[in-house]
Amino acid sequence: MKIFNYTIRSSKTMKAALGRDLADIPAGFPALFRGADKLCIVAGADAPPSLLARALVLFPEGGKPHFRFRLPPSEKAKTLEQAGKLCSFLFAKGFSRNSLIIACGGGAVTDLAGFAASVYMRGINWLSVPTTFLGQIDAGLGGKTAVNLGGAKNIAGTFHQPALAVCDTAFLDSLPHSELRSGAGELVKYAMIGPGSLARTVRTHLSKTLAGDRAALTACVSACAAYKLKLAAKDERDEAGAREALNFGHTAGHAFEALSGGRLPHGEAVARGLRFALIASRESGLLNAERFAAMSALVDALRLPPAAAVRRDFRRFLGLVSRDKKARGAENRFLLTAGPGRLRAVEGLKPALLKKAFEGALK
Repeated sequence: MKIFNYTIRSSKTMKAALGRDLADIPAGFPALFRGADKLCIVAGADAPPSLLARALVLFPEGGKPHFRFRLPPSEKAKTLEQAGKLCSFLFAKGFSRNSLIIACGGGAVTDLAGFAASVYMRGINWLSVPTTFLGQIDAGLGGKTAVNLGGAKNIAGTFHQPALAVCDTAFLDSLPHSELRSGAGELVKYAMIGPGSLARTVRTHLSKTLAGDRAALTACVSACAAYKLKLAAKDERDEAGAREALNFGHTAGHAFEALSGGRLPHGEAVARGLRFALIASRESGLLNAERFAAMSALVDALRLPPAAAVRRDFRRFLGLVSRDKKARGAENRFLLTAGPGRLRAVEGLKPALLKKAFEGALK
């Protein structure tokens, strides 16, 4: 088990345990669990029995009361109504400010449970235990919690760091290829935004990761999670600019998700958002042909299925990107690239350029 500790600006410490076949987390972090009077494991209603079994290996039932709360599947969990239901459940069971919420699931579960933890009694401790590949390298880390509003992602949210993030790649053993490919959309993003050592790790392990190789998955999770935590520690509230790199591909990606009515998986949406950003970078003159080809090859390697669920409504796309919370009041604002690790925020791109990138991303 690798343990990472990063001190953030608020003087809190961001903690993470990364590895495979982890066990008895309370024994490894006694100070965190010693004062907890109650624990609640939050998971999706569609979670397989193997997920709960592995969760109980990580958090064995002992003398403290353990409760379980089930959320609707996937993005259906991320509503203010569901956050209210979880808070009501905690209150009915007598949870106090000394209690712990343990979020075991994909990004929707960690987003919703973390959000509820941030508002219940004005904030209680929670643990993020992402069980998907995408969650372990990105969505379950960094302390951003949120719910969706009006068909747009993550509009109501808070910054509430988990007391501990636990990424155990044993959770990934039963994931189908489609789930690994979806998570790999974020993985490819790290190869495009990170330092050379991270990009080499991703390129070296990409094909084996897509095939479900355990060693490759563990190597990628450890490298990407450590990098995201490092950025989040420098810029916890996304104000200093360091953390903005993590949004590469996400402005268009979130719009594609909305245009699909939530049917396009987040990781695949991000992968298409990366393709959009690469085309926009080339067309705006930032990215030369050689670098465009090399970076596009990473997206091609994912072998994305057709984006049949995404409506080709360019006018609505323009409306969605203009309302994106990262637009900062501009008509549109995108992170573009001049090459690996060389990002640039650009505002007010012309509709003709955006349409070309829109159509190319959805081929």
